[in-house]
Amino acid sequence: MAAIGSIRKHSFLLVFLIGASIVGFLIMDATNSQFSVLKGRKDSIGKVNGEKISYSDFSKKFDENVKNMETQMRGMAIGDNQRNMIRTQTWNEMVSDIIFKKIYERLGINVTGDEMNELAMGENASPYIKQDQQFKNPQTGQFDPSLVRLYLGRLDQDPEGVEPGTVRKQWLRFETNLKQNEYQQKYNNLISKGFYVPSWMAEMAYNDQSRTVDLRYVQLPYSDVNDADVKVTDDDLKKYMEDHPDKYKEDEETRKLGFVSFDIAASASDSAKMRSDLLERRAEFAQGEKASDDSVFVKIYSDVPFDEVYYDKDKLASPVRDSFFMLPVKSIVGPYVDGNSYKLAKISDRKMISDSVHVREIKISFEGINSQDAANIKFRQLDSIYHQIDSLKGDFGVFAAAFSDDPVGKLKRGDIGWVKQGAKDKYYNDLIFYRAQKGRTYKVPSQTENAIYLVQVVEDRPSKQAVQVAYLAKEIVPSAETERSIYANATSFAADNQNEAKFLDAAKKLNIKTVEGLKKEDFTLNGLTGSARDLIKWAFNAKKGDISPVFTVDKKHVVAILEQVRPKGIEPLDAVRDAVRSEVVKDKKFALLSKKISDAKAASVDDLAAKLGKTAMQADRASFANPSLNGMFEPKVVATALATGTGKVSQPVEGNSGVFVVQTIAVQEPAKVTDFSMYTMSAKQQLQGKSRKAEDVERKLAKIDDNRFDFF
Repeated sequence: MAAIGSIRKHSFLLVFLIGASIVGFLIMDATNSQFSVLKGRKDSIGKVNGEKISYSDFSKKFDENVKNMETQMRGMAIGDNQRNMIRTQTWNEMVSDIIFKKIYERLGINVTGDEMNELAMGENASPYIKQDQQFKNPQTGQFDPSLVRLYLGRLDQDPEGVEPGTVRKQWLRFETNLKQNEYQQKYNNLISKGFYVPSWMAEMAYNDQSRTVDLRYVQLPYSDVNDADVKVTDDDLKKYMEDHPDKYKEDEETRKLGFVSFDIAASASDSAKMRSDLLERRAEFAQGEKASDDSVFVKIYSDVPFDEVYYDKDKLASPVRDSFFMLPVKSIVGPYVDGNSYKLAKISDRKMISDSVHVREIKISFEGINSQDAANIKFRQLDSIYHQIDSLKGDFGVFAAAFSDDPVGKLKRGDIGWVKQGAKDKYYNDLIFYRAQKGRTYKVPSQTENAIYLVQVVEDRPSKQAVQVAYLAKEIVPSAETERSIYANATSFAADNQNEAKFLDAAKKLNIKTVEGLKKEDFTLNGLTGSARDLIKWAFNAKKGDISPVFTVDKKHVVAILEQVRPKGIEPLDAVRDAVRSEVVKDKKFALLSKKISDAKAASVDDLAAKLGKTAMQADRASFANPSLNGMFEPKVVATALATGTGKVSQPVEGNSGVFVVQTIAVQEPAKVTDFSMYTMSAKQQLQGKSRKAEDVERKLAKIDDNRFDFF
C-alpha cells in the first residue's frame, strides 16, 4: 500500500519519464532507420534532376518486370542474380523515363492517338505487332489488322483461371512500351537527320582507305631496355596522370577487395557415412521386381528422379556404364562416386531399340489462336480425333488428310516416314523410341512449336541394346558438425588477422583473390558464385584496411579485406600506381631508344640496322585500312610512312611493340573516281551509330542521386 501511495504521489514525474522514453525511442528509431525522416529520404530511392523516384513506385515497376520475365520463362523460377539484373534494369528504365520526358517536351516530340492506332493496326504497324503470331492470318501467315481489333474488343475477357484484368494490364504494358519506343525512334531520327557528310569528307575517306605504302623499317623492341635500368619517381607518375587525366577518371566510386574463402565441403568421414547409408538401402533397393517398384523407391529416397528412357551405351555418361550391359537385369552397381554424388545404380530393364522409327502424325496447331474460346474448340477437336482413332480404331490416314495442320503431312495422310534418333524434340523423341507401343496413338505437346501432335509408331527396327537404369543418388554434403568446424576456422582466421599486414601474410597460404573496380550496386564478385550483396555493402561501409566478418556466399565462407577506396573523379596515384608506372616506363624506354637511334647518325634504314645490329624489314601495301607490319598492329608507324616523302627516313616512332624508324619506298595513290556514295553512306552510318550514345551523354549531364544502396 505504501508503494502504491508513493507512485500516486509522484505520478506526474512517472508520466513525464514514460513520455520522454517513448519520444527518445522514436527519435532513435528515426535516426537509425533507412526510411528515416531525419535522414530526409523517407521512401525515396533516388532523384533525377530533382524529381523523386519513390520506393513504392520502384517496387511496383520492379514487380511488373519480374512478372514479365516469369511469363517469358514460362513459370520457371527466377534466381537472385536475375532479380538483381531486373532491379538494375528497372532503375535504368525509370531514370531514362524522367530524363527523356523533359527532353521530348522541350523538343516538341509527341506520339498522338492516331499514331498509336497506326502502330497497332495500320498499314505501317509496328514490327512488334506484325511479328506476333496471334495477329497473323492462319491461312496466309500474314499480319491481319482485324485480329488486333478483335483482340482489343476482348481485353476484359480473361481466360478461365486467370486473375481478372490480366489481359488488359498486359496490353497496356505493351502499349506503353510501344509508345516509349516510338518516342525514342523519333528522337534518334531527329539527331541522325542532322548529320551531313560533305563530299570532301567522303573523298578523304576513300583516299585514306585506298592509299597504300611500301616501306622498310627497323624495330627496337622495348624489351631491349631492362625495366631495372629505368628510374621512375612519384613526380614522373603524377606528371603523367596530369597529362592524361581521362585515362584515370572514374565516373563512380569503386573499391578494391581481397578475400579468402573456406569451402563448405564434406569431410572424408561425411563421405564414408553417406556411403554406409547407401549400402544399408541396397538390399531394400534390390527387392523391387518391376520398373514401377524402382520408380517409387527412387522417388522416395533419391536426389534424382527415375528416368524411364532406355539408353544405349553411347548415350550414357555413367562411369560404370559397361557394367549395365554385362550384368543381369535387376543387378545393382555401387556405391560409386559420380560427380558430387554417391550412387547405387540398378539395371531396371534391358531391351533392343531402334536407330530409326516409322512414324505417322497429325499436327493440331494453335498458331493464331487469340481467345480461350477458340483454343477450347481446338482442344475439343483434338480430343475427338484422338478418341476416334485410339478407342474406335478409326483410319489414322483419313483423319490426317482431313484435319492435320501440316500441309506436307496432310498430303501424305500423316505418314512422315522413318525418323532418326534426335530428329524430333526430346519429349517426342523419347516417346517414339522408348515408350510408345506400335499401333497406339499418343498426344505429344511440341516443345518448339505452338502445337500438339497425335503420333503413332507404325514400325521399328530394333538394332542395338539399351538399358533402363534407376539411380539411388545422394549428394555428398557436409554434416552439421563439419559445417560448424569450417565456420569456426573462418571465424578464427578473421579474429586472428585483424590488421592489414597480418591478413595479407596469412592469406598467402589460402590463395587470396582480388577484385578490382567493385561498384556500389554490384551483386556478385569474380571468383564466387551466388549473390555477395551483403559483403559488397560491407565494403562500401568499411575503411581502407578493415577486415570483414565471415560472410557466406553460396557454398563458401568468405573473409575479406578492403584494400583500396577509389573515389569518384581522378583516381589517387596509389590506386593506379602499377598501370601508370608501365606507361611511364614505356615513355622513358622510348626516350632512351630514340637517343640511341639519333646517336647512330644513320643515312638510311639499312645503315641504321647495320650500326645497331638489327635487321631491316620490309612491308608492302600497308594502309590505314590495314595497318599491319608483318603481323604487328602498328597504325602510328604506317601513318608515319604514308606522311613521309619517298626515300626519306623518319624520326623515331613510338609504336605498340617498340620504337620504329621507317623509310618510305613508294606510295600507291588510289584510282581517280567521281562516285563516293559508298563512303558517304559509310560515314553516315558511323555518325548514326554515335547518335545512339545520346542517352549515355544525357545521363552524364543529369543530376542523379542514387540511394539504392540504402534499400538493397
